[in-house]
Amino acid sequence: MRSILGTLVTLTSALCRYGTLAAFAVLVAVVTLQVLGRIPGVPSPVWTEEVARFALVYLVAFSCGLAVLRGELVNVDLFITPLPPGPRYAVERFADLVVLVFSLVIIPGAWNYVDSSFGERARSIDIPMVWIYVVVLIIPISLAFFSLVRLLGIVRAAEYETGRELI
Repeated sequence: MRSILGTLVTLTSALCRYGTLAAFAVLVAVVTLQVLGRIPGVPSPVWTEEVARFALVYLVAFSCGLAVLRGELVNVDLFITPLPPGPRYAVERFADLVVLVFSLVIIPGAWNYVDSSFGERARSIDIPMVWIYVVVLIIPISLAFFSLVRLLGIVRAAEYETGRELI
């Protein structure tokens, strides 16, 4: 069972890593187009600002779960670092529990928000806005999944089994 969960964590973290890289690449490309468009004689597409905003939102959506998995999302180093290993572990698991509960609480509202966006279209690129608003659902699901993974200790067990880091 643990190896199946470890595989799921590996695949999900890979999806998040590649999604983060893709969103970052799109963001860099679009912002480069915006900057080049300020040179006289070089046309500036009207859609670049909107696509840059969407890429930034996707960048956050894909990377926030990875931040939880690595223990970097909720972290106050001045408080946690000086603690001995036992209390530090307890505080980190408490933070994971808080993130998990918060994420689970906001998933229904996120679903309603995405559901209400059907029929809307992006102004300059004319795509359904549901593809943009789905980020509001990706974020809490990703946070919940990876905080649960940390609470259950699946990452450490899967890393031990495979002999390599999953994140």
